[in-house]
Amino acid sequence: MRLRPSQLGFWVLGTSADLVSAEEAARAVRDYVRRKRAGLAEALRIEPRGEVVVVRTEGEYPAQMLRELKDLLDAGRRLHPTAEIEVDPGEFTIEVVEQPPEGPEEGELLRSRVRYFPHPVCEWFEVSTGYLTLTERRVLFEPEWQITREEDAGPEGEHRIPLASVERFWRGQWWDVPCLMLQVRQRVYRYGWPDRRGELETIFDVDEWLAKLGSIFEQHP
Repeated sequence: MRLRPSQLGFWVLGTSADLVSAEEAARAVRDYVRRKRAGLAEALRIEPRGEVVVVRTEGEYPAQMLRELKDLLDAGRRLHPTAEIEVDPGEFTIEVVEQPPEGPEEGELLRSRVRYFPHPVCEWFEVSTGYLTLTERRVLFEPEWQITREEDAGPEGEHRIPLASVERFWRGQWWDVPCLMLQVRQRVYRYGWPDRRGELETIFDVDEWLAKLGSIFEQHP
């Protein structure tokens, strides 16, 4: 894939495309992808060549990775204003309403960096890395990037699993990787150790998750 700086938005470059060289644009693209999709960044080679930025990738599904990169670079454009309109202020009215009381905040109990392995069959391109969060009400998995997205996942490929729907949880594995297994109606989710250790506070300890889930279900059977 070849990209001219003029094809990249302010949300990627941080400045006007007229003010950056191809080398600066390549650095900006690398930093942007690393922030947004760390796993995808590892699979890409982003280098300046002449007046353009050249992106290369290898593997069994290079076209999908480049397509994901294009979607990521274009995502900010959908939020970028393209025009302004003027409206008579008289057409607007302001209504003051009483602020409803806020409900109790959903506190975060555990947060770990994990890999998701679809169950019962998992191909390598279906594996995704992200963060698994436990609250008193649900389990949330937020992938950093993924090649394929499951049909019943959220808009960003996330899993939102209410604890009320969890029928069983136990320790399992994928090959030799220890995993947390969560069973809901007609579905089993499988989350395991990531491919490399991250920050100390996000280390995934399967036994810790099992103990915390057990404690929650004991308090709220």
